[in-house]
Amino acid sequence: MKSLKHIVLSFFSLVVLASCGSAKPAAFENRSQTITIKETVYDTIFKIEKDSSSYQALLECQNGVVVIKQVVQAEPGRTLKSPKVRLDNNQLKIDCEARAQELLAHYKNTHQTSNEVIRVPVEVNKLTWWQETQIKLLRIIAIISLLLAVWLFVKSKIT
Repeated sequence: MKSLKHIVLSFFSLVVLASCGSAKPAAFENRSQTITIKETVYDTIFKIEKDSSSYQALLECQNGVVVIKQVVQAEPGRTLKSPKVRLDNNQLKIDCEARAQELLAHYKNTHQTSNEVIRVPVEVNKLTWWQETQIKLLRIIAIISLLLAVWLFVKSKIT
């Protein structure tokens, strides 16, 4: 009976010593991520040079009506076409057309920077389901062994 007590007590002390391991602190990984977007709008002025076209002609009166006798000079400009000249019922009509122009009035400049520190926990040495099962079974066996040791100790004191 004494040897059984010693065996149970030895087994119990081994279980208690084996279960006193300290837990390791969780490992963390530092990640940095900051997004800063800086947008700058610039206004721009485009200078368009002046432009002109010219038309010279000699006029003559025939039967009381003014007519163009001879065109002396007709020059187009850089963007202006040559003028169109007409005489209708003693009225001088001049049409001058320019080509379409497209200008960009402003533009944007975007600058993006990133800088932020994030602490992310990393799982190291994760236990499998079988290891978890073994740990739970060992705890059950340890509790049963403890109850058995207490019962044997109380029984030996009573008898």
